[in-house]
Amino acid sequence: MKKIMILGAGVYQLPILQKAAEMCEVILVAPMVSQDFKEYADKIYDLDLRRQDEILEIAQKEKIDGIITDQTDIPVRTMAYVADNMGLPGIGYDTACLFTDKGKMRQKLEELGIPVLPNKTIQSLEEAVHFFESLEGAAIIKPADNQGSRGVYKISSRMELEKYFASSKSESSTGQVVIEKYAEGREFVVEAMSLNYEYQELILGDTIYFDIENAFAAKNRIFPSNASEEICKKVSLLNERIIKGFGLKQGISHSEYVMDGDEVYLIETAARGGGVFISSDLIHLGAGVNTEEFLIRIALGELNVMPEVQKGQCHCGYMAFYLPQGTVKSIQGIESIKNYDFVHRNILYTIHTGMQIGTIEDKTSRFSIIVSGKSAEELEEHMEQIRKTLLIEVDTEEGVKYPIWE
Repeated sequence: MKKIMILGAGVYQLPILQKAAEMCEVILVAPMVSQDFKEYADKIYDLDLRRQDEILEIAQKEKIDGIITDQTDIPVRTMAYVADNMGLPGIGYDTACLFTDKGKMRQKLEELGIPVLPNKTIQSLEEAVHFFESLEGAAIIKPADNQGSRGVYKISSRMELEKYFASSKSESSTGQVVIEKYAEGREFVVEAMSLNYEYQELILGDTIYFDIENAFAAKNRIFPSNASEEICKKVSLLNERIIKGFGLKQGISHSEYVMDGDEVYLIETAARGGGVFISSDLIHLGAGVNTEEFLIRIALGELNVMPEVQKGQCHCGYMAFYLPQGTVKSIQGIESIKNYDFVHRNILYTIHTGMQIGTIEDKTSRFSIIVSGKSAEELEEHMEQIRKTLLIEVDTEEGVKYPIWE
């Protein structure tokens, strides 16, 4: 039996680990591993996923046949580093760096002749203030190389920039931040797959955000998009141009776009499948592709033909919610939701009475549910049914409060 190394053990890596356990001997590497993961791994190494040389030593000792991650950015460079050094299938370390550095992404876009929003990669507050004032409007500041919306802030004044700069910079391993003009237009998300540098779009959808200051978290991602055919085609063509231009040899790509006027701009792209079970569930629901099997087989060098895509399977998406700061007092409705035939996966099992809920700082503290419907209208009806069924009470300093859906 072949041996594969999986990097990462957050809740969204469980699907690929489960599939890998059916196909291979599994070596799991992650800084923390919960009990839910342990039954699927043959060996577990507790290690920071950025420690490339140590993980390479483990991979060589274990004589792995492939290495993979999904739905998380942090291990992408390590995955490529190990693959390069062991002669295993991969995307190449330089490509991995390109897909995990927002500053390098924008430089590459300019090299490809693709329009970008005014931006600059910066290390000092003085540089940041000078560039921000040149924009004459709101901006976004974000770490050049992090994930989960940590350290991302909307800046409307010099005072806000001075307030948030150090926090944003601290979330970057390189100490660099990207400051970019803030665009308030419609947002899209595109999932695609690549094999031997060939490109195939999988699903294109809409991103709808929470109305929570500086959370920068989607409350819904809905597939397919309900935008006009003309706009969807513009986004599709741009995504293909970027993924091919960035030289992605194989794997799943997850790309986010924003409109500013009539122009579409890349927010960021990643050489891995979308989180919140987009990769594992929504691609399968919307395009009929088993992403985990695809990723595992290309990592093992077993696949030379692109899987068949069957678009239009259904309307689907994720719905997410936050819980207010406090202590979970009571929970009702989870078992009912789990039994709905239109609910495909969720992380509601992570909620329990007595659970302490912290402040909302980024998208990593959301709870999510994967939902489908035969039409956009039915999908919305199903999501509303879930909102009415799920009853969670949280004791807060201001009394009992309930899930935050908006």
